[in-house]
Amino acid sequence: MKILHLATQDMGGGGGGFDAAYRLHRNMRAAGVESVMAVLDKNSDDETVIGLADKMTISDKVRRITSSMHRRVQQRRFRPSPYFFVERPEFLPANRIAKHLPFRPDVIIAHWVSNFITVSTLRDLSRLTGAPVLWYLVDMGPLTGGCHYAFDCNGYKQQCGKCPQLGAGRGERDLSFRQRQSRYDTIHDMDITPVAGSSWLMDRLAESSIFGDKPGKTILLGMNTDVFRPKEQARAREQLGLPPERKIIFFGAQNINEERKGIRYLLEALRTLYAVLDCNLPLRESILIVTAGSTDNSSELTIPFEHRHIGFLRGDTSLAAGYQAADIFVNASVEDAGPMMINESLLCGTPVVSFDMGVAADLVHTDKTGYRARLRDSEDMADGLRRLLEMDDNANRAMREESRSIGMQLCHPEIQVKAFMKLCGLCVSRTHSNYEGA
Repeated sequence: MKILHLATQDMGGGGGGFDAAYRLHRNMRAAGVESVMAVLDKNSDDETVIGLADKMTISDKVRRITSSMHRRVQQRRFRPSPYFFVERPEFLPANRIAKHLPFRPDVIIAHWVSNFITVSTLRDLSRLTGAPVLWYLVDMGPLTGGCHYAFDCNGYKQQCGKCPQLGAGRGERDLSFRQRQSRYDTIHDMDITPVAGSSWLMDRLAESSIFGDKPGKTILLGMNTDVFRPKEQARAREQLGLPPERKIIFFGAQNINEERKGIRYLLEALRTLYAVLDCNLPLRESILIVTAGSTDNSSELTIPFEHRHIGFLRGDTSLAAGYQAADIFVNASVEDAGPMMINESLLCGTPVVSFDMGVAADLVHTDKTGYRARLRDSEDMADGLRRLLEMDDNANRAMREESRSIGMQLCHPEIQVKAFMKLCGLCVSRTHSNYEGA
């Protein structure tokens, strides 16, 4: 079976969603699948990845510039929040993309394609090649009129409009309404199957007025299990310059002001934990908070425990060491389809304390792989941290083993590839049946 992956970028510099797309492509090839990836901007030297920006004609480049200018005008007009995406007009038609493909694909898997191709382009490419489309969703963007995360808004369940993430031009038929209507009309005119990277996102998918009648499938992201694996904790700590005897709680501090990452709830949980441990001073004094990410952001954190910031962990091996060195990885996201740091931590055998959000519902099982706290409940998160910190050595060892086991069962790349190939086969069979019955 021939598979075409579409993403705005491949690996490196584009964020976790692009890395995940490239990883799936590479894992499919490792499994013997004939797979290629077409991207707008290519960062790797992989011959199986087609960089289309370098192949654009002068006319293509002019359309790209015009499309970008149109988007900037719309952004200035509506002043959207950082979580709202203003779509740009098509600049690279389906026939121009198809021209550079080495084969006619049997299935197209779209990943994050913002600023690359529109939904209309995706439909045209599907019709041109005769290939059904799987859209691998990593946030709510394709389900709404523009917002990547809806927070408390239920507009995506109806027709959008009066979008709280638009500053100007809000009304019944604002930009979110128009973008949602255009997407709805196109989606319902094509052979497409949505695939969610977590059950939380699948629930949003089922509620979406755009995809509500398109049966979807949940397939968790596959990770590199040879890199994200258990390692002797003392060695990982030595690698990162961390003390061997402390109780380490690890989390990322890339952007502490990003609302959906819930850092303020985490800080409240740490303050609560500090107060609760008045009755266990030796444990309290043994706790070390370790953060990775932006150094500027880390200086703004007000943490009652001793805190050490280790900066950016560049590359998967360094990131894995962060999990391997920790006793607990904590995730405070309050609006998230992932994050895949939960997948990575569990594969390293490090239990996770998380709010009941995103992929935590699939992977974080209280008293088995960590603790899943009630959403935005800092006291419950503090209680979860305390419970894990107070476990004896046998219980801790059992939880670390279970964390790795669950990670291997649900996040192994072979599991992800097999699930996709089974779904690809079903979609191709359905397409052929529909064609023969027409």
